[in-house]
Amino acid sequence: MTDLRRTRAAFSLIEILVVVMLLSAGILPIYSLMKSGQRRIVRADTRVIATLFGASALELARTLGYDRAQKLPQEKDFVEIRESAAKNGFNLEFACNLQPLVPLPKGAKPVYLLRIIITVTATGRTFTDIPPLRFVTILTDPRYNYY
Repeated sequence: MTDLRRTRAAFSLIEILVVVMLLSAGILPIYSLMKSGQRRIVRADTRVIATLFGASALELARTLGYDRAQKLPQEKDFVEIRESAAKNGFNLEFACNLQPLVPLPKGAKPVYLLRIIITVTATGRTFTDIPPLRFVTILTDPRYNYY
């Protein structure tokens, strides 16, 4: 009887392999969930930062007003925002166009609304599959009354 106890004192190689296989089968889904969660966090972080840059540029345009906002790319503050965005892996694009206000009464001078579009694109980030974010605002010329 003493010989039987001595031979069964350790685990066999097959038992150890089965336990390792069961542990890896349990850990693999957890690792997959962690990796997927990490990707989502990075994507969300990218969107939040892009939103901050776009909103900052749009608020700057609103602060500058109708006339100065048309020349936004030449403004020192906008250049700083654009450079900061580039350092963080984003590209800031500015576009504006004047849209006529219609219908106008006969004999009235043409009036235009300034439509500003700021597009933020992730370029040097970990995930660049995030679609470009567009921020749009319309500014009115303060010299005219729209009522």
